[in-house]
Amino acid sequence: GRNGQAFTWEGPLNLRNARHADDDGPLDGKCPCPCCRQYSRAYLHHVVKSGEIIASMLLTWHNLTFFQELLRTFRNAVRARAVAPFCAGFLENYRRTREDTGG
Repeated sequence: GRNGQAFTWEGPLNLRNARHADDDGPLDGKCPCPCCRQYSRAYLHHVVKSGEIIASMLLTWHNLTFFQELLRTFRNAVRARAVAPFCAGFLENYRRTREDTGG
């Protein structure tokens, strides 16, 4: 979070990128965290670029929620003996926005 990077189900996002400056959508539409429900990408872009401490706090809150949800979903896949399909689907979706981070 302190570097302006957020992890989403479709891949990492760099909130420093100008493409987020006018985006009124949530950080990640699939995420239940208060950051995603209450703040837009445009606002997060603004506070990241401004160096506001709230940017780190909100992105950390989101990233922790994302990884908790990811691990919960992975554990369910293990229980269902469906790890390979889960991983294949996750990686296919996750790579969609790799260009956003320069990766």
